[in-house]
Amino acid sequence: MTGRLPRIAVVAGIAAVMAACASGPRKRVDGSVLEKLTIENRLLLFEAENELNIAVDARYQVLDEIEQIKVDIERAREKLEVAERDEDLFERKGDNERTMLAALRAETQRTRIDYLEARLDWARERLKVEDKRLLVAEAQFELAKARLVKKNNVPGASKIDLEDFEGQVDKYRAKAEAADRDVEDALVKLGEREEAWIQASRALQDASGGAYGSRWLDD
Repeated sequence: MTGRLPRIAVVAGIAAVMAACASGPRKRVDGSVLEKLTIENRLLLFEAENELNIAVDARYQVLDEIEQIKVDIERAREKLEVAERDEDLFERKGDNERTMLAALRAETQRTRIDYLEARLDWARERLKVEDKRLLVAEAQFELAKARLVKKNNVPGASKIDLEDFEGQVDKYRAKAEAADRDVEDALVKLGEREEAWIQASRALQDASGGAYGSRWLDD
């Protein structure tokens, strides 16, 4: 069994990180009580630990997405500046066709920036949900520990009220479900902004004979 000891350290480490990073569940099983369980019994927490790991990973994925969207916004702004400079340059030269194409390129980038900013808002709302889901996973982890301690009747178990731990899970789950509504509202806005970008891209493609306007390639 000694080869499996690191998993217990991981369990304790995750709990410590969560407690330090955010305001975690109020009801927690004291570590000194948990330590009175056998290693074999503590390994029964694997499923709850796995759910906690999944919640942590999901949160980091959204964080990574947010950072990438910020990079995409900056790149789109740079392309907008180039298109606006081209529009001014060709207008001074009296090149009407290139002026029009540059103007359409600029409009495409403006609508793309609007879309990306809406996507950023959507991702931030999803991050709020993931924060709340993480609290649910933490609360479920604490509930799993409380049930295990009570089942094994270790010293200190009599002070643990399972109803308190179950109520804590229900409270955090309700908050996570409520936050989902804000995600849905942000998604509606995202769809509207994407449609405007699609229309601008199509106009640019038509005017340029397909040379410009791809939504997935750099123009």
